[in-house]
Amino acid sequence: MNLILRIAVQLLAAFFLFLLCIQVIVIAAAWLFWPELLRSGTTASSQELFFMVLCAVLFLLTLLLIGWYLGKPIYYMMIWIRRLANGQYNVPARWDEIHTRRNHSLKFPYAVYKELFEHLRKLASTLKANEEALRQSEQTKREWIRGISHDLKTPLTYISGYSNMLINKEYGWSEAERLEFLTIIQQKADHLQELVQDLNETVHGQIPLRTERVDLVEIVRRTAADVGSAPWASGYFLRLDSESDLIMADCDPRLITRAIRNLLVNAVVHNPEGTMITVRIMQRPDRTAEIRIEDNGIGFNDSVDRPGLGLSIAKQLVEAHGGKMNVHSKPNEGTSLSIRLQAEHI
Repeated sequence: MNLILRIAVQLLAAFFLFLLCIQVIVIAAAWLFWPELLRSGTTASSQELFFMVLCAVLFLLTLLLIGWYLGKPIYYMMIWIRRLANGQYNVPARWDEIHTRRNHSLKFPYAVYKELFEHLRKLASTLKANEEALRQSEQTKREWIRGISHDLKTPLTYISGYSNMLINKEYGWSEAERLEFLTIIQQKADHLQELVQDLNETVHGQIPLRTERVDLVEIVRRTAADVGSAPWASGYFLRLDSESDLIMADCDPRLITRAIRNLLVNAVVHNPEGTMITVRIMQRPDRTAEIRIEDNGIGFNDSVDRPGLGLSIAKQLVEAHGGKMNVHSKPNEGTSLSIRLQAEHI
């Protein structure tokens, strides 16, 4: 209502202003060309016709000036809306020119539509934020799918390895050994099914977490034992060192297990046989749990070399829990990985 009233007042003021200008121009023209008219008060027909034409021309000119006066801001807003429709969310050109330098308020006649300009600015900001959120959501989805696709290789490697061992006729496996191998294959098949379910998980801007209260020491111990018992890891020395028997934390055990498994598999795959891999878990004074994975392998230049996909996936999963992951490595000196998570020692 304020906007409509302001436009009406501005339009009325402009009309009376230009009407006054018309009267001044007519009187000035009469005084200049026919001064006797102002003295006698009588006019000829030709003079009346002249004044009628002059008034008509000035009236049309007044309408044009009023249209230009109130139409400039509308045209500017049309350009802005067209830019928004084309995905250009920055303010249009001449934005500073239509504002005063003193308090950066809109100049006239743009100030008549200040509410509309403010709404357009908020709309542009909202559209830009929505586009950024959509882009981030799509990026998270791609990383989520890429991470799961990468993690599918690990259980497939287990299944392939133990299957080849079972069908190899050079070895005479006992019934207990065959049952152990089949149990591991079944466990990895279940793991594959979980990953496929995660692949179908709907991701809206962030990794979906199903948190529960778990023992981090048990998760680390179970994951280290799982990787250490794999056939392709038999030539590596894996040691677990825990300062506490129980460290409780609220997290998604599936995703934390995936992160730790990725780091351990990386330590095996990217290092030669005989590499010592040490896993330490400890409680820090700041009520965080630190999981440290160290190896004396070939290492890499962490300031130059791009980290592998396994490290990127682990970092993404840790950060989804509000944790931090640091990587320190030097060529021929090994690698040290540190995961920090909020935890409570019991």
